[in-house]
Amino acid sequence: MSAYFGLDFGSSSFKVAQVSLAGSKSFTVTALGLAQNPAGSLELTDQKVVEKILPSLKALLKESGIKDKRAVVSVPESRVFSRIVAMPNMSDTELASAVNWEAEQFVPVPVNEVEIDYSVIHRPPKGAGTQSMLVYLVAAPKKYLQALVDFLVAAGIEPVAVESEMVAVSRAFSFGGMTGSSLIVHIGALSTVMAIVEGDALRFSYVMDSGGVALTRAVSQSLALPIAQAEEYKRTYGLDPAQLEGKVKAALLVIGEGMVAEIRKAIEYHLTENKSQVSRIVLSGGGAYLPELTSYLGEAFAGLEVMIGDPFMQGQPGRGVVIPPEKAVYSVAVGLSQRVF
Repeated sequence: MSAYFGLDFGSSSFKVAQVSLAGSKSFTVTALGLAQNPAGSLELTDQKVVEKILPSLKALLKESGIKDKRAVVSVPESRVFSRIVAMPNMSDTELASAVNWEAEQFVPVPVNEVEIDYSVIHRPPKGAGTQSMLVYLVAAPKKYLQALVDFLVAAGIEPVAVESEMVAVSRAFSFGGMTGSSLIVHIGALSTVMAIVEGDALRFSYVMDSGGVALTRAVSQSLALPIAQAEEYKRTYGLDPAQLEGKVKAALLVIGEGMVAEIRKAIEYHLTENKSQVSRIVLSGGGAYLPELTSYLGEAFAGLEVMIGDPFMQGQPGRGVVIPPEKAVYSVAVGLSQRVF
């Protein structure tokens, strides 16, 4: 068993996963669990929010059977600034000195107010001439990170690493080896993260500021329904044109058509920049189970395989662990737990 677990810390729910890796091709799930976020918020500088969610997280850890205190924790994409940048091929020492300047180009706040992390996702071989290296940069506000650490410590958790959702999801779906280029669409509560993974190498990332909550609001506004009822309609009818005369589908397409446009741009960008065709679209997160979403995207992107991802494909449940049908809900938590130090 690993000495740490993955904690997907979201505004709508918390997910935990712990795995025991058997090399780089398979793993055993030793603990798994989910709990709703009773505050519906991650404003950890608000003491009222902390008081609401702290008992829920502690109960989740107890119920899931996780005894280890060390965790790899996700930071929602809505809380960080991230970008893949092309940089001249340089040594690790030179790169460490250059990342702050690169971060200044896209981080909208002073860099002394953020913690910057980076990883090289492509380094051209020696003798490759003028080819650039690709570096994934993430900047997270120091104030939020400190509030997160303080909260985790209060919950009895020791954070050993903090990662963005996109990195964790990409790891979960590329574990065990994934051929070709896949476009991963992770639909969370507040945002949708897109990533193109070629094999196990991250080639593209983009965050849309709309997710499950925006879809529910679209239904609520279009059909004049309370939020709770709109959520039920969204989950039950989704994009099925045969339900309620297609009214729910029409409402959801206010957001869905924008998602399709962004996916199309990502595919075209990848083809232009990397001279590679995307071969499949992999859906992730709770939003992946929106009724008829795979059919809708299949029609929009004829010729591409559209599927709901399975982060447990290379895994098996350990003693007492039950893997639920909606597996893609755990993509982030599983990816976090698979991190190797």
